Amino acid sequence: MEKNYEYDNIISLAKKHNLKKIMIMRNSWNQGNWCIVNKIAIKPDGKYGYAWGHTHYANGNTANGKIDCAGTYAWRVVKVLEEDMEVTYLK
Repeated sequence: MEKNYEYDNIISLAKKHNLKKIMIMRNSWNQGNWCIVNKIAIKPDGKYGYAWGHTHYANGNTANGKIDCAGTYAWRVVKVLEEDMEVTYLK
C-alpha cells in the first residue's frame, strides 16, 4: 500500500523547509531515483520558479543542471539537508 505523501512544486517545498537543500522525488519516479535541489530562482509571484541540482537515477546514471518540471505539483521531500540552497529572486 502506498503511503500518503504531500506533493507540491519545488519552490513551495523549498520555502516550507527554510530554503535548506532538499532531497526530492517525483511522483512518477521509481524507488532509487532522487534529486538534490541546490539552487532555486523564484519568480515575482513567489509561487513558481526554476530549480537546479543533482539527479541520481536507479540505473546509476546522474545528471546535473536544471530540474525539469519544477513548477508541477509532483514532488515530495525525502530528506532535508543542513546546507542552505542558493536562492535568487527574479524581477
